[in-house]
Amino acid sequence: MKNQGRLLSAIVLILLVAVFALLNMQKIVLHLIFWQPAFPLIIVLIVSVLLGALIAALLSTVSIYQLKRQIKDLSQDHDQIEEKIKQKYDEKLSQQQKSYQKKINALKSQIAKK
Repeated sequence: MKNQGRLLSAIVLILLVAVFALLNMQKIVLHLIFWQPAFPLIIVLIVSVLLGALIAALLSTVSIYQLKRQIKDLSQDHDQIEEKIKQKYDEKLSQQQKSYQKKINALKSQIAKK
């Protein structure tokens, strides 16, 4: 179902581009520094859109890379903090067990004396 929606969207987009291309076939002159080529308007528009998409993709790739690196760093920090918490918990548990064991031994010795 998802692929059918994508296919339908692609067909509609292709039809819109085709109609847009047919409506924009007039030639335009680009005034570059030392060159003045003439191209159909649709070619200029499509190349401009593709260049804009390429620039946006490159910029978003850099952002995605930075975010992935930040996630990795935060994950490592999280693991370190979690390990510290576990160590403190184990230490306190051990201390508490020793304390209770001393109390149990004291009670056992009191019972044995009676």
